[in-house]
Amino acid sequence: MKTAALIAAFASAGIPIATVHADVFLDLASVTPGSSGVGAFSGLLGGITVTGSISGAPVFSFNAIGSGLGDSTISGSSPQYSSSSVFSPTSPATDRIGFTYLSFAGNLVTLTFSAPVTGPVFHFANWDWMGASFLPTPGFTSLTLLNGNNGPDGDGVDPAFGGPAYSSALVYDHMPFTTDATPPTSTPPTTGDRSAYGSVRINGTFSTLVFVTDAMGPFSDSGSFTVSVPGPATLPAMVLAAVVSSPRRRRRPE
Repeated sequence: MKTAALIAAFASAGIPIATVHADVFLDLASVTPGSSGVGAFSGLLGGITVTGSISGAPVFSFNAIGSGLGDSTISGSSPQYSSSSVFSPTSPATDRIGFTYLSFAGNLVTLTFSAPVTGPVFHFANWDWMGASFLPTPGFTSLTLLNGNNGPDGDGVDPAFGGPAYSSALVYDHMPFTTDATPPTSTPPTTGDRSAYGSVRINGTFSTLVFVTDAMGPFSDSGSFTVSVPGPATLPAMVLAAVVSSPRRRRRPE
């Protein structure tokens, strides 16, 4: 019996059922290292094809496959976005697009979807001296901060989350002069000197996401990002198990 039919059957019997959404993270198939006009990636977000590209000044680059904090991963093995202390939603292991940037000049990074996506979540890690504005996204209205490593000391992802001039479109490292070099296998810092880590929902339905990068100083650094969307509703596993294991009612002979 399909999920929708199971939900309807339980509802008609007056049994309350809470459905579960398994979040779908970007599954990368390839990453082409390089900067403007060269750097690219492709993958799947559920059944939707996603491609990425860079345009503008040659100061922002996608990085090759590796295990460093600014490297990309296409094996579905990175625990970078597994920490619930700074990311929401999370994934035990996923892929990531690693990058390096230089100096102040900005680039446009474009993610193109083969079908519109609603409420995509943008996850970012180790954004040191780094900011990005989603204002260039067609149809953009606002961002919602879901989680992050900001704290009472003001470091980490910007606690004020942009400002009126950006219509809540900006995410950035609040104190760029403090840094960290936490590898993807370790829990991101939430106290002390740290870079920006977190998750933001981009409110609306989009066929493309575009953000302009902004290096906040004359320094180079590396980080990563990925995206996720809510998956289809499913019944909780224990409910499904109960349905499968329950004996079928036999008809009494007449």
